[in-house]
This record gives sequence, C-alpha cells and structure tokens, in this order.
Amino acid sequence: MQMSLFEETAKTQVQLPLSELTERLLVELTRSFPLKRRASLEWRNLRTTAGLADLKRFRIVLSTLVLVDAESAERTLKHEYAHLLAVDRQGLRGRGHGKAWKQAMRDLGEEPSVCHSYDCRRNVSRQVVTYRCAKCETSFDRRRRLPKGRRFLHSGCGGEVEFVRCEAL
Repeated sequence: MQMSLFEETAKTQVQLPLSELTERLLVELTRSFPLKRRASLEWRNLRTTAGLADLKRFRIVLSTLVLVDAESAERTLKHEYAHLLAVDRQGLRGRGHGKAWKQAMRDLGEEPSVCHSYDCRRNVSRQVVTYRCAKCETSFDRRRRLPKGRRFLHSGCGGEVEFVRCEAL
C-alpha cells in the first residue's frame, strides 16, 4: 500500500507549511488523476467552510482558519479535487455531491463525506454597539449599528435613541 505525501511527511518528521504540503499533494493528484485543465490552489480566511471548488476558474480554495493540520488539509483537498475530477469527467452533470463525485472520491481513496466536523467559529459577534435613550437615559447594546439617516424611538418611553459608542471584540 502506497503512503500519501502527508503520511510520508509525518513519518520523517519534516515540518512543512500546510500551503506547501497541499501544493505537493495537488501535483501528486494531478499526476495520478489528470484533468483536462490545470487546477490551481488558493488559501483564504473562510470562517466555517473548509474548502470549495471553483468550477468556473478551475481552482480549489482552502480555509486558513478551519484547516489547521495536515490530515484535515489532505482530506479537504481531496474532497475539492473530486469535484473538479467529476466535472472534468461528466461535464456540468458532475456538479454537486452526486454519483460522479462519489465515484471520484472512491477513486482518490476516500470515503464520500459531504460535511466536515472540524472545529470552527460560527457567526461570532465582532462588535458591541451601545445606544442610549435621550429621554429616560436607558442604555442598551446591539451587535449591529442602526441604519444612518433614520430616527429610532425607545419602545419603553418613546424617547429618541442616540448612538454612544462601538467597541470591537
């Protein structure tokens, strides 16, 4: 049984950045399962998505925030490469997680799995906005600013609501 690039790296204790490991794996995948077009790899700060396959640009996008170890990066890269492979083989009928994608996953030696279970931060508030009623001076916090150019009234007393401050978390 042939070892993957990540298993070889783990065995020899060589520490390479995930970007370099995934580039090498993409070359390895392209050599073993050639595509009609050359696929590219891009890293972005995706908060909850581990990766995605951009079928128009024929590229794979991986998350710098969700993928933190070699195993998750390898699994996600193969998942996204399977999307490109399925579309390469079947055309637009190969989109999604249907039969063509599942077969591509099996060809890559992976079990077809749609959702990841990696640790990630979901919809965490990034700010606290404080407002105060001009009439009764009650203060209250919100997660978003109220739209500018409009008047807002306090539901408790009918006084006009004024912006106080915005704090980043």
